Amino acid sequence: MRKKFAFVAILCALSVSLCSCVETHNGTLGTGGTFASYDVQTGSSNIVAGGTQATVEFANTSEMDFEFSNRDGDSSYSGGTKIIFADSGSSVSGTGASAKGANVNISAAGTYIISGSADATLTVECGKEDKVQLVFDGVALNCTGGPAVYIKSADKVFITLTKDSVNTLSDGSSYDIVDEETTPDAALFSREDLTINGEGTLNVNGNFKHGVVSKDDLVIAGGVINVTSKNVGLNGKDCVKIADSVITIEAGSDGIRSDNEEDANRGYIYVGIGTINIKAGNDGMQAQTVLKIDGGDITLKTGGGSANASTKNDGGFNPGWGMWGGYYGSSATTDSESAKGLKAESDILISGGTFNIDSSDDSIHSNGSINIENGSLSISSGDDGIHADTSIVISGGNVNITKSYEGIEATDIVIAGGNIFITASDDGFNAAGGNDNSAMGGRPGQGMFSGTTGTLTISGGYTVIDADGDGLDSNGTFTVTGGVTLVSGPTNSGNGALDYGSSATVTGGVVVATGASGMATGFTSAQNQGAILYSFSTRSGGTNIALCDADGNVVVSFTPTKAYQSIAVTAPGIQSGSSYEIVVGATVANADGNGYAQNTTYSGGTSIATIKMSSNVYGSSGGMGGFPGGGGGMMPGGRH
Repeated sequence: MRKKFAFVAILCALSVSLCSCVETHNGTLGTGGTFASYDVQTGSSNIVAGGTQATVEFANTSEMDFEFSNRDGDSSYSGGTKIIFADSGSSVSGTGASAKGANVNISAAGTYIISGSADATLTVECGKEDKVQLVFDGVALNCTGGPAVYIKSADKVFITLTKDSVNTLSDGSSYDIVDEETTPDAALFSREDLTINGEGTLNVNGNFKHGVVSKDDLVIAGGVINVTSKNVGLNGKDCVKIADSVITIEAGSDGIRSDNEEDANRGYIYVGIGTINIKAGNDGMQAQTVLKIDGGDITLKTGGGSANASTKNDGGFNPGWGMWGGYYGSSATTDSESAKGLKAESDILISGGTFNIDSSDDSIHSNGSINIENGSLSISSGDDGIHADTSIVISGGNVNITKSYEGIEATDIVIAGGNIFITASDDGFNAAGGNDNSAMGGRPGQGMFSGTTGTLTISGGYTVIDADGDGLDSNGTFTVTGGVTLVSGPTNSGNGALDYGSSATVTGGVVVATGASGMATGFTSAQNQGAILYSFSTRSGGTNIALCDADGNVVVSFTPTKAYQSIAVTAPGIQSGSSYEIVVGATVANADGNGYAQNTTYSGGTSIATIKMSSNVYGSSGGMGGFPGGGGGMMPGGRH
């Protein structure tokens, strides 16, 4: 069972209250204030903003080691025993190693400088306190009956790649070795902690099963690593840690995996910095517990990419889909095969880096929570863009989801900052919003993610959503305290630009949500500013819509990408007692590429309604939307 803690996130644009932390991660609101520091290790912190509370859980990482030792990154060496591999008979000059034919066995601590080529195995079998440094200086081992390098016992083994050297390890398609303790299954196989560093190149061909396997820690702290494997590319049971390296993997199953299921403090992946390029038949990076990324340049293509979604663009079945998650709503277990980009059983923590993810399955998926503080993420998904079973917090960075079924999905979603762009064939934000089956009859592989509760809280950031289903969907509450949120919602009347189970409240920020009028809903309550819901005859996509005050100034404007016939809008410039006009087709000064602008001027256009705000809410809720030209009157109760 994974260890978890909860911290109370009190989302506010004005003040920040901090408690003491061991490890602090900071984010900044894109609009509306400062996101408080918090501690993903101990959970002792608050995020303060406007009085709305959301409970968010993250795994306790205090016992996880995300550091690199001085020796992990130290590729220097002095002296040592020389080993030269040759098919005719390998040679050893020095102590601690012996050759038997082409094969070499290392039995003592020390430094070993290795070169040559052979059909052979290099075996390390030392004492449990021994540290061994293997200096690869142009070595090529191709063992047809087992691993090319087999580390049976030691305290820790370091493989150092000398500058500009090219080294290659390959195994055969079947093994002759049977080991009673742990049968090896990788071209480079270690029972002990393994570190790879240096300034050379290591090519690994895993023809039997895996490329590189460590049954303890696997640390890559330098070098150019190229792995081709039948199954997993890199596997560290206790952890995989990566820094200062260039890694390219083509894997039949997972690209990088850590899979310790017995210890809640193990089974994690950490990326500090580096370049990682993975093409995987299954998941790109999979952690049994936590997946933590602080930086790097990461490119992932999984399951053939988003072109292998469960359905084609025309709604027909896609034969290239890998049956991820079952068929038409059947549920999948947590250890079922999948083709996700980033995947964790516990949590995913991203504080930096550049990501390009093209996945047949979810691009980023956690069975726990996801926290994104910074970074640049470009996502194309055949299923959900970002999914967490419990919570997602985004407080900074750039998130661009160009293709998805659900854009961002979790029971609780908190948007506190960043620039977020979402294109979704169903919901843009889905806070426990149903069974992923807005399309008639469902779809192959649809998730059974549902619930009667859920929270969507927006306190900052700049978000633009293009959704064919609901734009902003929460099965429970929807709360806005800050930020700018722009929605081009559905053109079909079976969905709405806004959809919520119990309430939609606003105390600050901007929301402009357009879409079909049949199921249109607005805000149920507003403080500090007003909220309007109004319906009208259909306007074509690309037509700007602006809310203007009595003096002819633009309060807020937006240009939807699709046809629309309703608008739900809130902004600080809307106040009770004032009158406003809805103007379509105007040219708005200083508008950005989405037609968004505030407190500016306009020219041209057509006024389609005049609205008198007698209270803070106009057309607050209703199952049937407003009526064309009728002032947006609503039926009480809303759609749930």
